[in-house]
Amino acid sequence: MVRLSRGGSTEERGAVAVLVALIAVVLLMSASLVIDLGLARDVRGRAQNAADASALAAGNVLYDAAGRPQIAAATDAARAYAADNFDVAEAAWGGCKDDGHLDYAPDSQCISFDDAERPSRVRVRIPRREVKTALAGLVGVSELHISARATATVDPGVVFKCSLCVLGEGPHTLGNGDATVTASSVHFNGSVSTGPNGHVEAIGDGNEITVEKSATGNYSPAAEKVSKKMGDPLGGWAMPAPYGAPRTNPCTDGPGVYGDATLGNKDTCTLAPGLYVLTGTWSMGNKTVLKGTGVTIYAACGTRTAPTRCAPGQQGGAFDATNSNGVTLTAGAPGFGDLAIVYDRNNSRVLNIQGNGETTINGTIYALSSLLYANGNSGNQVNSGSIIVDSLYMNGQNSHLIVTNGIDREWRVPPSGLHLAD
Repeated sequence: MVRLSRGGSTEERGAVAVLVALIAVVLLMSASLVIDLGLARDVRGRAQNAADASALAAGNVLYDAAGRPQIAAATDAARAYAADNFDVAEAAWGGCKDDGHLDYAPDSQCISFDDAERPSRVRVRIPRREVKTALAGLVGVSELHISARATATVDPGVVFKCSLCVLGEGPHTLGNGDATVTASSVHFNGSVSTGPNGHVEAIGDGNEITVEKSATGNYSPAAEKVSKKMGDPLGGWAMPAPYGAPRTNPCTDGPGVYGDATLGNKDTCTLAPGLYVLTGTWSMGNKTVLKGTGVTIYAACGTRTAPTRCAPGQQGGAFDATNSNGVTLTAGAPGFGDLAIVYDRNNSRVLNIQGNGETTINGTIYALSSLLYANGNSGNQVNSGSIIVDSLYMNGQNSHLIVTNGIDREWRVPPSGLHLAD
């Protein structure tokens, strides 16, 4: 009779027990990793939300209402949002490192900007945080390192400043004339060119010449291309409707509404203070000298007895100093501020300030839809004002246009398009 041994069964039960123990350890380790990695993923998500919010908050205050960059305010906003959303302590930023930081990081590598003068991107890296593991220490993982980053992008817009503002589509041709602006800047929409002897200059620290499309010829400083078109810097001004009693002779009748008129002939015509509305053309007699203080000349449409605003593209009244022997006007009509010569915004007639003698305007020339003709061999000067026109034509070897202590007219394209870049 053969007896079967039970020793094999005992050995099998022992092996199973060892295997179960090993599996239990693996399952425990796996469970610990799942739990701790889940915790880490939750913390990582909170860190990313904080980075996103901080970058957007910084971008939202990166520029003030005047279009000036506010690096310090953006940095403070990023820190505040990181503290609110992820409890980031102020001290954590000091030693924070970011190998991918942008070019300008004045306070911490972890809050950086792509440019100090005109930033369009801000990057925030949340300072690294160590998350202690609950069970993963069983496999030698005692802590997990958590961080997150985000970059916000914004179109910084542009702030145009000029006291010689040429706003039409162009091309603008200055020929051999010289345009010189002191203590202010110059801007051309469209393209502009000068002749070989022509020159455009903006004198004074920080003053510049900007052009929307292209500039050829002579400029000092060099013309800088901008990507946007400048709008009407006086667009917010409510232009008054033309008004006044019908008049005939501006040299004797004083303020009022005029049709076609010829001012003197070898005489001096002195305008009394007030508003002169032109529905026709004022032309200078041969060698006439025109003077006036506290005067605004307003070229509108309609008739002498029924002046009106102009429709788009309509040709209205005009000022023509071609034959004069000198013009000196100082602004001051009530309701027109510093405007000495103003055309209705839609009036497309030419404004001719060039005569046989010097033209001096103390105040602003505003002719948004008109060509300013400053051709010839004498000069034109604007003091304590600005020039805002659709186009400008100059030529002649001695032709010059000078703006002295001009009033900077501003037009802004505000910052826009704030969004996360990655």
